[in-house]
Amino acid sequence: MYVFTEIRQVHLEVTERCNAACCQPFALTADGPQCPRRIDGGAMNPKVTGAELSLGDIRLMLRPEFVAQLTKIYLCGNYGDPAAATDTLEIVRYLRDCSRTLRIGIHSNGSLRNTDWWRDLARAIGENGCARFAIDGLEDTNHIYRRNTDWAKIMQNAAVFIATGGRAEWDFIVFAHNEHQVEAARDFASQQGFAAFYVKRTARFLDRTQLAYAAESQVKNARGDTVATLSRPASSQYRNEALESLNAQRDKYADYDAYLDSRDIRCKVQTDKSIYVTANGQVFPCCWLAAMLKNPESSETRQFAALFPEAGSSQAMSATTSLQQIVAGNLIGHSVPAAWSGPDKLKICARVCGQ
Repeated sequence: MYVFTEIRQVHLEVTERCNAACCQPFALTADGPQCPRRIDGGAMNPKVTGAELSLGDIRLMLRPEFVAQLTKIYLCGNYGDPAAATDTLEIVRYLRDCSRTLRIGIHSNGSLRNTDWWRDLARAIGENGCARFAIDGLEDTNHIYRRNTDWAKIMQNAAVFIATGGRAEWDFIVFAHNEHQVEAARDFASQQGFAAFYVKRTARFLDRTQLAYAAESQVKNARGDTVATLSRPASSQYRNEALESLNAQRDKYADYDAYLDSRDIRCKVQTDKSIYVTANGQVFPCCWLAAMLKNPESSETRQFAALFPEAGSSQAMSATTSLQQIVAGNLIGHSVPAAWSGPDKLKICARVCGQ
């Protein structure tokens, strides 16, 4: 699947820690850009331990000669916000020292750290890179999904980052409660100096049991009590196209697993020559496969555990196991691609990269 010297991108999760408590309806899905750190936005996922990579870890795992061959590295992840990590600034500086042309990106809700930190981040990234801010609405709506974040602080941090010469980009996940603000937010982003604005049509409303685009999902607190409801966008222009197409598929398949088995898997990260590194120092082709170790139990996680029982330990970098050894190993080089065909295709790959 991969040749080590041909890898050009790294998706790096530096931490599992985050200040936000975004809502994730596990009963429906583990899809989309939403965070599965919490169960329906309430109780913590017990498998998420707060793991974090230090500058020393990064120096050991991503050697200068390897970083020099990359075109892009972005600090994001399944569970954490890179602004929460202790060594993020130092890690960015290390990566920049390894390559002046490397494009460095950081994805954050923008509500952590102070303006001095964001000023230093802009200087560390330089011209080749960006900070992408996850802001799902305006002042009166962003907190509805992106809970525990502070609008005023986000705007202050973004303003300083931009004023220092940083390229800021805005990600806007559309729900029913904020779809009326998309164009106003786009205009506001431009006025504030954001260089790009991206509308994200979330796949979070997948109902596997009905093979359908669910209308809503419940948000719960740590005790499991329902405290709110999130609804899909009313306008078709903001709905997820893949979920919209499910209605036409429902009569063709006995269940969701049969639908997945019908998909032709075309791996995106294989084309991009990209790998994913977790906050535990594990290496996988992508964040979706890595999430199978910690996402709540489902048919996807059970299948993954049955096919790759040693994935957690075999994919971990250490002082004696290098990135190159793991990339050349059985899981990335053979086992995962082999599971893309046959009667029981790898479900997570079929869902994310199936056509």
